[in-house]
Amino acid sequence: MAIAPSRKLHIHQLDVKGAYLNGLLKEKIYMKQPEGYGDGTPRVCQLIKPCTASNKPAGNGIANSMKTAKTQIHPTQIQTPCVYIWRTEDDFIIITVWVDDMLLFTTTFELKKEAIKDIEDEWEITDLGTPTKIVAS
Repeated sequence: MAIAPSRKLHIHQLDVKGAYLNGLLKEKIYMKQPEGYGDGTPRVCQLIKPCTASNKPAGNGIANSMKTAKTQIHPTQIQTPCVYIWRTEDDFIIITVWVDDMLLFTTTFELKKEAIKDIEDEWEITDLGTPTKIVAS
């Protein structure tokens, strides 16, 4: 996908606050009663939301909820996990999600503003602006 010479690629970074609390669990996960909160019995707790970074499904929280988000731009997940794209005839938005961070790549400033507003309507975010460094693994 080539960008027309008259267009500029806009890159923007967002952090989703409480991302681990926004996800949905697909399987049942049980844990021991947390220290200091137990009732003295050997009972276990069933998690209803992914709540910690050490919980393997929690890291997929935002990526999983992107699929059901009630956003106006309706991005489509492509074959690569955690990458979503939305396009019109000549313009596009690519959203990459890594745990609680998002990178937006847009062909116009207006699309960038629209995407940020859409994401803000769905989740509480910290707008980190234009990234100065992107570390990929």
